[in-house]
Parts: sequence; C-alpha cells; structure tokens
Amino acid sequence: MIYSEEILGYGSVMEDYRTAQEAPVRLSIIIVSMGRDELLDACIASIGEFVSVPYEIIVVNNSAQALGYDGWPALCCLENGKNLGFARAVNRGIRESKGDMVLLLNPDACFTSDIVSEMVSFLDEHERAGIAGPQLIFPDGSSQNSVDIIPNLLTEFLNKSLLKILLPGAYPSKRSGFTRPVRVPSIIGACMMIKRRVIDTIGLLDEGYFLYLEETDFCKRASDAGFEIWHLPGLEIVHHQGKSARKFDTARKVEYRRSMYRFFLKHRPGCQAALLYLFTILKLSIEMLGGLAAAVTPRGRKRLKRTAALLLWHLVGMPGEWGLEKVAPVYRKIRSNGYTWFVPEKGVIPPEASDPARFMETALDTVLNSSRTTFVKSGLMNGRMIFLKRYNFKGFKDAVKNLFRKSRVRRAFEGAVMLENCGLPTPPVIFACEKRVFGILMDSYIATEGVDAYDLVRYVQTRGSGAGLILRTAGFIRRIHEMGFVPVDLKGENLLVGRDMIYLIDLDRLGRRRFPGIRTITKNLSYLNASFAREIPCRDRKLFLDEYAKGNPLLEGKKDLLGQLIEGLTQKRLARRYSG
Repeated sequence: MIYSEEILGYGSVMEDYRTAQEAPVRLSIIIVSMGRDELLDACIASIGEFVSVPYEIIVVNNSAQALGYDGWPALCCLENGKNLGFARAVNRGIRESKGDMVLLLNPDACFTSDIVSEMVSFLDEHERAGIAGPQLIFPDGSSQNSVDIIPNLLTEFLNKSLLKILLPGAYPSKRSGFTRPVRVPSIIGACMMIKRRVIDTIGLLDEGYFLYLEETDFCKRASDAGFEIWHLPGLEIVHHQGKSARKFDTARKVEYRRSMYRFFLKHRPGCQAALLYLFTILKLSIEMLGGLAAAVTPRGRKRLKRTAALLLWHLVGMPGEWGLEKVAPVYRKIRSNGYTWFVPEKGVIPPEASDPARFMETALDTVLNSSRTTFVKSGLMNGRMIFLKRYNFKGFKDAVKNLFRKSRVRRAFEGAVMLENCGLPTPPVIFACEKRVFGILMDSYIATEGVDAYDLVRYVQTRGSGAGLILRTAGFIRRIHEMGFVPVDLKGENLLVGRDMIYLIDLDRLGRRRFPGIRTITKNLSYLNASFAREIPCRDRKLFLDEYAKGNPLLEGKKDLLGQLIEGLTQKRLARRYSG
C-alpha cells in the first residue's frame, strides 16, 4: 500500500523539514528497509516531528519493490532491487551521506521526543566518544536490551543470560539498570549514532556479514582504534522489536553461525574459532539426541529438523549457498540454433546475435584482443556498445576436461551474475552461449555491455598511479574478498578503471570462499602486484596494503608479514615469467 503525505498527515512535517534544511546538513539518518509499510512511514514521520538538527534521510531499500517516496524532499531513496544485506545497504547509504554525524535507524523505530539533538551534543562534548545509542523501549514503555556484549568463548560456551546476571559489569544488559551515561562494549544497531571521524578512521561496515553482528564488529573495531562506545539510558526511543523481522528459521540460524565464525576469525586467535566450531558440532549433536524424545510432537519435530539441518551445514563444510544470502547465480538456460544459451533472469537472446560466429565476423569491427585462448571484438548492437569474447579451442586435454566440468564461458557468465547480485561492479552480461557435439565443447561466446573505462595497467602507464587510485583499488579488492570472492586471475588487465568505479572482468576463474585466509589473500594479491613490477613505487604499495587491511584486525596486525609474503611470491612469479 502506498501512502501520500496528505493521508499520513505529513504535510506540515515536510514544510518544517524544508525550513530546517536551509542550514548545512549536520546529521545523516540512514534507514535500511525491506520495502514500505506503516512502520517505516511512522518512523519517517517521527523524524520530521522530533528531530531539530539539520538532517538528511537516506532510505536504502533492500526490496525488489520500489518505495514510492518520489517527490518527498525529505528523502533520498536508494533502490537496490534485491536484498544485499544490512552492511552493504548501510555502506551505500554512508557513501551518499554528507553529515558529520551518521545515525543508523531501524525502520521499526519511532521518536517520541527530540533525543537526537542530545545525542549529537553528547558526542560533541566528549572528544573520545565515537558511538552512542539511547535506551530502546517497547511501545508499552518497558525496556529492551540496548547494549550488546562482545562474543568470546565464554559467551558461546555458557548461557549468556546467566553471565549477564552473574557478571553485569563485564556483560551489561537491561538488567544492569543504568541511570546515567555509561561506556559499553557495543550498541544495538536499531538506533546508533556514529561520528564521521570514526568511519574515516576504521572504514565502513564489514560487508562480509550479510546479517547479524555487523554493528558488534563495527563497535569492536572502533573501540580497538581508541574510540569510546556510550549508552545513554536517559534518552528513549520506541522500537517495535520483532515487528519487521521474519521468522527465525534455519536459514537465519545458518547466517548467525556464519557471522559468528567470521567475527571469531577476525577478532580472536585462530584456535578459538576452531574450538567454537568443534563445540558447536558437539552441542548440536547433543541437541539432536535430546530432541528425538520430543519428536512425538509437531513442535518437537520442527525443532529437530532445524537442528539436523544446522548440524548438516557444519558437517558438509558450511557451504555459502545455505543461509539468507543468495549467492548462487540465477539465470535462464535456452537451447536455440545449435547453441545452449545462458541469459540473465530477465534477459533474452538478441535476434541479431542468434548466430554468434557470423555476428562477430560481420557486425563488430574493432579487434581488442587476439590470442591462443581468446578473441575479443567490440561494436554496436541496437545502438549500445558491446564486447563479444570467443573462447578458442585449446586442445585435446582441455576438451576432455570440459566433458566433466562447466565451460570457461559458463563460469564467466555465472561469475558476472553473482557479482551483479552482490552489488559488485562488473560490466553487465548480455548473454553467453556454447556449442557441444557429443558433449565436446566446440564453440563458446560471452557478450557484455561496454563501459567507459581503461584497464588498470594501461591507466597507470598513461596517467600514473596516484593516492586516489591506489585507495580506490585497495578498497574495491577488499570488498571483493570480504564478500568471499577470490578472482584467481587477479591481474591489472582484469581491473577496469572508470570515472566513478572499478570493474572486475575475466571471471571464468572466480572462486568463492566465505572466509579467505592469509595464504589465499597473499596468493591473490601477488598476481596484482606482479602486474606493476616497475610502475608502482614502494610507498604506493604500502598505501595499498594499509587501505586493504583497514577494518580487519587480523590483517592490520600482520601488514608487515603480509607485505613480505606478497613481495616474495611476486618475485617468484616474475622470475618464472621472464625466465628464458
């Protein structure tokens, strides 16, 4: 249902907003939504009524359905078109924000007084304070948990509620009965105000978390960087907890465990993550045995089924396809004209390209690359620039391999679809196709839209590196790795530098590891480092590594070691490349 300003009674609120925004924006309010409902509308209305500091509202929509706030001057709507996860959505909002304070606000939270100005004043008055949050309350006025604890082995092995009762100082909760501002380990992200300086220092939220522990990870990183986290119990905001949440099913439990393992791998010694894994399997196994007796009831059977699924997820290697994040590529497979075609979910086979060999020969005029393995041409199709790549037949050995695996063209197509689904820049894929005779791959093509960009090697050779480019590239690769993608062939020629973004191409060797380790990162970055043996000076390489490790305590503490490992492996690659 779509609500107008008149129906909601927001007309005067919007007029007040227009007047208030004559002053420079002080606060950026970022709301991540899963579509539009009464709670989101009420949240926005309460902002207009009770927030007095100059602000902007950025609503990031993780739903396929548009929000319908067109024409509202109070709102900037960012449509993702799909669920990219909380961290990615927040980061997109932060990148678009202008305020020197950022307020993360749940769509099911509502202001009942002007607590925002007091939160801003508190952060202004306390130099070391970096993050602050109010007391969350239910609509009936009762308190909710507004602070969080930092997970460790003790919190995971024992009952958290018991720890909060026995050790309230170390594990604060709503039972602590705070009456004055107090430093805490972490703030619940339903209403969390952050100084811009914190973001500039430690980076954005870790996009490797799809759901759960994003704000806990952020608070831990902020605290480690010397910023204080404060809970302000005298300030209250109504939070309709659970009203906007879906059922806590197996997928959510999988996502929670995945986030917990990621947190331990980042912030705890590696042995603790292994102990947590083993303990979790033991705990789930005991629950399975105990649940057999309760399986006589429908509720018991349902619980047993969830426990079994979660245990199975651990035993089969914690596959990335399980959980809430949909990383598996979704596309259409069509057989036509002797080819098997792969097109995006809403795509079609371009009629002019129904014979890709003839289309490449007659319709495209510019040869971009010609080698033993690939042939690439560019040209116009329906008025838009496209790139068409043909994968050449590599020999008998490769033909035998392709009998038992996906072709390079299919892997490249699926990689492009996955990156696009995850909001990572890559030239939009139009189609891919392959021709097989008795299972033997004979011919294959992939077409992508053209982008206004240069490959990174050419860009550096003509324009130089510069700090801006180094930081952009490092941040982009960090994002890719955080989200579990490992482009095996990560060389400068496979990164395209555009005016506003960097694109990853040549995706037939794109791997997926949810938790890339030091060894994987070293190997991956050495490919890129080898692309610039002479062009990039040492100071820029150090700047790259500093930016890449930003936000990951595991890497920040091992930057020197990581740099040495990368350099050593780079020299080996270069020696092999130029030997003979």
